[in-house]
Amino acid sequence: MNNIILNITIKIRPKMGSDSSGLKRKLACQGCRKRRRKCNFEVPCSNCIKFGSECVSVNLDLRKSRYSCTYVKTLENRIAHLESSLKHIAEVDNEEEKNKIIESLVIDDIATPEQADNLNVNSFPVTSVGSSSIYPQNSLSITNKRRLYEQNQLKVILKNLSTNPMILKSLSLFFKWLYPAHYLFIHRETFLSAFFGDAHTKSYYCSEELVYAISALGSKLSDTNDELFTKSKEYYQTAKSIVLKKIFQLEDSSFADSTSSSKLAIIQTLLCLAFFDIGSGENPMAWYLSGLAFRIAHEIGLHLNPEAWNTVYEDELLILDFEVRSRIYWGCYLADHLISVLFGRSTILKLSSSTVPETDELPEIESGIEDFIYEPRVLLSTAAPLKKLIVLSRITEIFASKIFTHADTLNQRSEFLSKFNLEMYNWKINLPPELGWSKSRLKELKVFNPTTSYILFHYHIVLISYNKPFIFEFRQSRSLIEESIEELYYLFNAWKRSFTSFEKCNLYMVYSAILAIQCMNSDLIRKDFKVDFKRFLESSTLNYELAKKFLDNQDNHDELFGALSHGTDFALEYNFDFTLLNEIDTLIGSTNTF
Repeated sequence: MNNIILNITIKIRPKMGSDSSGLKRKLACQGCRKRRRKCNFEVPCSNCIKFGSECVSVNLDLRKSRYSCTYVKTLENRIAHLESSLKHIAEVDNEEEKNKIIESLVIDDIATPEQADNLNVNSFPVTSVGSSSIYPQNSLSITNKRRLYEQNQLKVILKNLSTNPMILKSLSLFFKWLYPAHYLFIHRETFLSAFFGDAHTKSYYCSEELVYAISALGSKLSDTNDELFTKSKEYYQTAKSIVLKKIFQLEDSSFADSTSSSKLAIIQTLLCLAFFDIGSGENPMAWYLSGLAFRIAHEIGLHLNPEAWNTVYEDELLILDFEVRSRIYWGCYLADHLISVLFGRSTILKLSSSTVPETDELPEIESGIEDFIYEPRVLLSTAAPLKKLIVLSRITEIFASKIFTHADTLNQRSEFLSKFNLEMYNWKINLPPELGWSKSRLKELKVFNPTTSYILFHYHIVLISYNKPFIFEFRQSRSLIEESIEELYYLFNAWKRSFTSFEKCNLYMVYSAILAIQCMNSDLIRKDFKVDFKRFLESSTLNYELAKKFLDNQDNHDELFGALSHGTDFALEYNFDFTLLNEIDTLIGSTNTF
């Protein structure tokens, strides 16, 4: 097993193309750099051929000539000190005092970059403008001390995990079948690179708790008779125990003193655990854990423009680090808006307060991780779907308050809802061809691709959730819901034709099936596909407790749109009718009001 893992670790570095001289070219060409595209390192490269531009090689690797932040800061402070001394000399009339100032300056004693790293960057006095806060700019921490995992200890932990066959299989199942979907807050390549100990990747992109959290989700996709399936809850509890002990400092105060970078894996862990809880029907815990994640993201300034990160993150950030942090944030943003739809709660991360730019495609590892890719020979695009889903989430963010709180009359709600549905339609028809769909195409669909279908599921869940409260009032809502249910039916059929069983389906499928059944329980929505969706939820190969809990409690929720009492039974309220519409039903009133 050690030999196998060693091979994976070695192969995880990208393949390099070769130039016309037969030598390997290691750097992306100028054209790919300007377009921020992935270069295949050939001469000419595939992108330059595609765009008909000259492929200009880059031979100078400036990354090797970068100086550390410590060295740059030392030089800045020294320059400021010299400027201050010169100003002082100019103001002094006494020649003797001037000579003393000059003699105190050691002009030729310039530290090398290596020496500067061992110096105190505050060796030279610098006058600076203070913050309005009493705390340092880095996070909310009062102390400058940083107590992280010892690097050697972390390496030992990850090395042991990377040789565990069950952990490896769990991670493989996750990245093959569940990624990216609503897990866009994880960047697969940096996680796996750090997990396998790649020296070129920063270790904090992977942590013990994050490995266990992802493994809990992945192992859930195995056969119920498989030993790996029984490990799912164990992995979940392990990840949850580690991360909560860190956050609430149950064993020490290292979390308060830890770096902002080390909290990235904690955010990702909390969201993985939250989605595990949603799949288990444990929505209150999911709400708590996801809320913690979003607040920590704000605390470390993940939502800010990268220009502000230099005062937040202690370590030197490369271009890839900026891109990965941007990806993590926007993945968090989408997760927040999806959870808000599921639970009928307001969002925490707002586009108006998010100054971080959207990410473009990030580099992919071209070999060594085939076991973690659904289609190893197919390039997985995540940036384009992410950007489109950000726009979709923005639409819901705008109209949620208009439809469900600001509108005083049914006519006003109808007007806002019509505008919302129009925006959703425009969003759909403006999708690029590789992301778009039509009913006729879905009807003929033979192969189900879990790495791209999540866009359709996300769209239908949002559309149904926003129109579901108005089935009895608006014909447009009924028509749109029936159309969505039919398209979902074709998607489920494509899955069944491709895979026959449902062990490896995602949470989107379970939730959309529940939404469809809830709508068809009314007398105004056609019940053509109700039996098919119910069979899906009843399937013995479906490993989500959420489906069983819904089916077991259907009889208690015949009055689908009745106003809830909002009593003390929080679990009942948010486990079984957990769509947008717990609070919404109260705002609108019972179905007999209109």
